Amino acid sequence: MKSIFVRILTGFVAVSFALIAAMSGIFTVAVSRSINEWNAGKRNDFVALILPAISKTYRLEGSLSSSSLENAVMPYTTDSLYIYIFDGNKKPVLLLEKGKVSTQEDVEKSVGSLSTFMALNSPVQIKDGGKTIGYLCADNVGFLAYKANRIFVSTMEKGLFAGIAIAVSITLALSLFISTVLSKKARSLADYISSPDLMKKNMPALGVNEFDRILDSVKKLKNRLLHEETLRRQWMQDISHDLRTPLTAVKMQVEGMNDGVLEATAERFAALYSELTIIEKLVWNLQDLSRFESPEMKIALTDVNAWKFADDVSARFALLAEKKKIKFSVEKKCAEDFNFKADPLLLMRCVSNLLQNAFQYTAEGGEVTLCTEKLEEDRIKISVLNTGAISGEDIPHVFDRLYRGDRSRSTAGSGLGLSIAQAIAILHGGKIEVQNAMNEKGEACVCFAVMV
Repeated sequence: MKSIFVRILTGFVAVSFALIAAMSGIFTVAVSRSINEWNAGKRNDFVALILPAISKTYRLEGSLSSSSLENAVMPYTTDSLYIYIFDGNKKPVLLLEKGKVSTQEDVEKSVGSLSTFMALNSPVQIKDGGKTIGYLCADNVGFLAYKANRIFVSTMEKGLFAGIAIAVSITLALSLFISTVLSKKARSLADYISSPDLMKKNMPALGVNEFDRILDSVKKLKNRLLHEETLRRQWMQDISHDLRTPLTAVKMQVEGMNDGVLEATAERFAALYSELTIIEKLVWNLQDLSRFESPEMKIALTDVNAWKFADDVSARFALLAEKKKIKFSVEKKCAEDFNFKADPLLLMRCVSNLLQNAFQYTAEGGEVTLCTEKLEEDRIKISVLNTGAISGEDIPHVFDRLYRGDRSRSTAGSGLGLSIAQAIAILHGGKIEVQNAMNEKGEACVCFAVMV
């Protein structure tokens, strides 16, 4: 695996060479195009210069003769030019190369067949009035034939290579510096994260946005771990307390009966069975909560009828409401029945835990209400309201494992019901909320709302 140092250095060098290659290509194309345009312009200027002389000779002589044409164009020739003049049938009349008259044989040794040469180089028509009297091919030997031009191009190339060398050097130095700095900061961050004293030490900002974001995430994770550790310790203390109390009661009574101090009556055995049931329920709830919170836990979603679900829940708690003398009602806040996706058994347990909690903390003569409401995309909101209020200090902790509002732990139950309800809501991709509210009668109430 490549280090950040190697990756940054390699990236800088690759980008630099790509830019250099692109600039070199642009430079080469630009110079080549400039030379071609220079040659074309020079050729056109030269042709425009000698055409009148050729035309004048034709008018004076009445034909294109080699000797007359040589005298007419020789003043314009240099050792860097060639002039090929052909008659109307494209047969050579005068062939001048580098200021000297050449034969067709000598010319064809250097340029190949004259007919092919004319086909490739498009000769200029020599006209007298509207009549074509001959053809002209003329040009200089090229931009680079001049020493000054060669020196100019050579200087440009040297400047380009010097610029490339400087750019590469600066790029390597800059990339080496940046990659070294970033690599050092990355190592410091890695050492900090892997340090055994991570939970005790704090690291200052590194000055690099991405690294500082990682550092902030590490700090948040530390705070979360510290919070989880506090909860774990409290949870262990609570479990120990909840298990120790019934176990102590069972142990003392068994020892008393064994020593003959206590009589082994049916009532005493019933009391022992009750204590063991409390222990069993706590163990089962702990097991279920662990299973529900496991990443491997999967649920089977099916279509659930909203009104039937509410009626089933109502039937379950009608007897409890009557026994505790608490008014229990169901409100279906939707214009028509509908189906939603859920695991009916798990959702029933979630809502049952909320209702069980509501009945537990509602005084005689109070009221508990179950409300169902349709949300977007065939989702459902199930609210459980009970008269009373919950302390503002308790609201953030009501879903914590084994948490009860009164830390004396004198209330019934395991303290896991709401934690299990929250875990089931999360399994459905939903959430559960709690707040103090007002019911339709204007009475203070506690509202638990699960949305799935």
